[in-house]
Amino acid sequence: MILWGSLSRRLDINALNRHGLLAPGRSFPWQWSSGANVRIHVESADALRLSYRAAGEPREYRAAIEWTPCHLGGERPWFRCPACGRRMAKLSIGEVAACRRCLGLNYAAQQASKGDRPHNRHWKLRRALGCHELIPIELIPKPKGMHWRTFARKIEQLREAERQAFAATAAQLERLRRC
Repeated sequence: MILWGSLSRRLDINALNRHGLLAPGRSFPWQWSSGANVRIHVESADALRLSYRAAGEPREYRAAIEWTPCHLGGERPWFRCPACGRRMAKLSIGEVAACRRCLGLNYAAQQASKGDRPHNRHWKLRRALGCHELIPIELIPKPKGMHWRTFARKIEQLREAERQAFAATAAQLERLRRC
């Protein structure tokens, strides 16, 4: 299995729809934070063409779009995988454009070991609190718009996650010391 995102980028059709970019005849570039980009040409309401470079070679793929009705009105777009025809919201773009199953990709959480989970939870809680650094918990300010009760609950969850992360690190160090 390949880690999702290591060799491919995901194109989210809901993001394209949210930005109003799925109008037939529209052509625009889409860029990821890593600098990778793709040129998208919306051929019709049911298809778009992707043009990009992979491994220095130009690539071009046609992606089918299917629209399904929503319960409270409107429609939701979905990609159809060019390889298997499966319906999905995110199309992976790399050497080929296909769904994550066809490309054999998995999620980062599926790659994480049992010892990584406390650390991942610790950092996830810090990011939820708007703190991307390793500063003492007592110095983390309440994010604007967050209720005090929610903030207090997340701080307690962070304390527990930090305790578990330190315990996991100590256990790993002890195992290394015995070697």
